[in-house]
Amino acid sequence: MSATTLPMRKLSTEFTKDVSRDGVKSCVLPAKFFLEGICLWPDSETLLKNVVGWFWIVNLSIMEVFHARYVLKHFKNISDAVGAGATVSTTFSSIARVYYMLTRKRLINETLVKIWKQFWPLDAIEPMKRKEIKTKVQISLLISFVLLLFTTLTNTVITCAPYIRDRDMPLKSAFPFEWHRLYVYEFLYLWQYIFEWFVLFMINAFDFFFVSLVTICYLQFVILQEVVRLILTEESRKHRVIIFGKRGETMTDREMLFECLEQHKLIIGICNELESSFNIPILIQFFTSTCGICAATLIMKVDYSQFSKMFTLVGAHISQLFCYCYVGQHLAFESDYLSYAIYDCGWHIDYDRSFRKALILMMQRSQRTQRLTAAGITELDYASFLGILRLSFSFYTLLNNLFMKNVGQ
Repeated sequence: MSATTLPMRKLSTEFTKDVSRDGVKSCVLPAKFFLEGICLWPDSETLLKNVVGWFWIVNLSIMEVFHARYVLKHFKNISDAVGAGATVSTTFSSIARVYYMLTRKRLINETLVKIWKQFWPLDAIEPMKRKEIKTKVQISLLISFVLLLFTTLTNTVITCAPYIRDRDMPLKSAFPFEWHRLYVYEFLYLWQYIFEWFVLFMINAFDFFFVSLVTICYLQFVILQEVVRLILTEESRKHRVIIFGKRGETMTDREMLFECLEQHKLIIGICNELESSFNIPILIQFFTSTCGICAATLIMKVDYSQFSKMFTLVGAHISQLFCYCYVGQHLAFESDYLSYAIYDCGWHIDYDRSFRKALILMMQRSQRTQRLTAAGITELDYASFLGILRLSFSFYTLLNNLFMKNVGQ
């Protein structure tokens, strides 16, 4: 049955209760909290949720039009246009995220159900390895919370300072009417204030969600490595009982290996689903990060009064970019490392030809590294992280030269 015809599974109390018991799967809960708060958690297709989702998109689009109009109107003023352009790209990124959470709801729901019901539990492996995996989960969550801190600080300055200082708008906009009038200004300010905070929560919710899903996938590779590596030892008996219950008590080595093959196939399938669902938003995110870092560093140089705001904005964009590249790098590494775990399983002491053939098949499959990309243009890894920083610096140099030339005239 295709993903478009599958009924959506409710992911509420039972889901929360089950995943909270697992040290790896539980990392999706912060994202669930954020997405439920803005009615974008993918567990139902009620009319209310769809209306709310499109309400976000329509309002953000209207806000984006007036904001982008300001950039076009002040294009000759390099510093002003660049400063406003940074938040134009951020708002556009938020619109894209809301749209993808609405339109890919069924596929994402199916992926979450597979992770919930079919991914092997962390308890299957020995305590020391379990502790290492929990540390990796904590690092992924810590990076996401650092991003949340930077974005909250930046958004506080963006949304409050204009009203306190000079009765300006949170987002510089060009309206086709007189917006300084009494009550009109207050209404527009409140409107932008609310939706600018929505942009923050949407971006962080999406980032938490994506980072947690990729973290769960790459750590499932780690669990699979441990299970495969010990498949011919007595320790494997414990793995089988924990994972499969009573059925695992009588499971042979050959049967366990074929279960590992199926699990490997499942993880690869979910990685492919993540790639197809998120590759366009990732590309938009990379574009947004490049624009944001470039714009903020330029404003820091030409307008010292905005230094603190732009500093936190740079920190937010770098943290966000690193989140994506960090989990993408680990997914590629752990999927590739599975072949080494297979080779270390003691295959030479088992003379079953079908067992060895299955091992070779699994090893060949694991040599195709699982990678997430930004629409196939660039991969999510540390090399891309450094490449985008270099690209941002190149654009900064270009804009700085244009600005200095403009000032000289």
